[in-house]
Amino acid sequence: MKISFLIRAVSAIALAILAGLAGCATGNMTGWSVPRRSLEDQVDLLREHVEIRLPDNQDTAVPAVIMLHGCGGLRDVQEAYAADLLDAGYAVLLVDSNRAREIDRFGAMTQVCTALRLWGQERAADIPAAIALARESSAIDADRLALIGWSHGGWTVLEALDYAAEGRSAPALLPTPADPASTPLSGVRAAIALYPYCGFPVRADGRGFPRTIPLHIILAERDLVAPPGDCVRLFDRSEASGVAVDHEIWPGQTHAFDEPNGPPDPRIQYDADAADRARARILVWLEEAFP
Repeated sequence: MKISFLIRAVSAIALAILAGLAGCATGNMTGWSVPRRSLEDQVDLLREHVEIRLPDNQDTAVPAVIMLHGCGGLRDVQEAYAADLLDAGYAVLLVDSNRAREIDRFGAMTQVCTALRLWGQERAADIPAAIALARESSAIDADRLALIGWSHGGWTVLEALDYAAEGRSAPALLPTPADPASTPLSGVRAAIALYPYCGFPVRADGRGFPRTIPLHIILAERDLVAPPGDCVRLFDRSEASGVAVDHEIWPGQTHAFDEPNGPPDPRIQYDADAADRARARILVWLEEAFP
């Protein structure tokens, strides 16, 4: 009888967990569990969690790069890219999407990285908010902006592009009166994603990326976290729809190959040479975007 009771108890707990997971997925997919804010409120949410850095010896407004971290939050990898971008004369906006929502490192690894919280569809609202913050700075040329996203941040970039191509804002943003002089990604001249997540529950299907924003992708051949095949299929659909996506699959590389302080995960291996090449590759793309 005790064994039977334990089996029933464990089964009930398992069903409750599954129901909770299903509820999270349903809420995120339908949007009913996603907090909705005006753009002004979204800006206020992020304001204390977006660090703006400017290059030295700046005498005119400069292009800026909005940086979107992976699911674990801001890490050393963003610092390395930011240093090279500043040396090249770009401003950088480091967006801490997790801290803005009071998600610490533990919460990030157990909730965001497991897709229980903060899907890319919701986080896409951070991009127009970061653009608005860039426009507040006279030191930034807000008509020359670029997006860079790593992993979950790359997923976020793909979703933002997809919504922009549809002419609407991310679902976490309340509708605003149409402004013919502005779009959700106004001023963005290039979008870059490194090893983005492209599988379920990504909404973007590749058939609706904007034609006016070049999209560059670096994928990792040995990526077991965000398998490159999912992205390749998505980009094939985009090309079939008339929008080519510039993507490269780097042989031998794993997920987060450019993160020098990654988690203790055998699926992730740091490669300093590849990290240097990735930063150099991005500088070339930015030079093309900001002639």
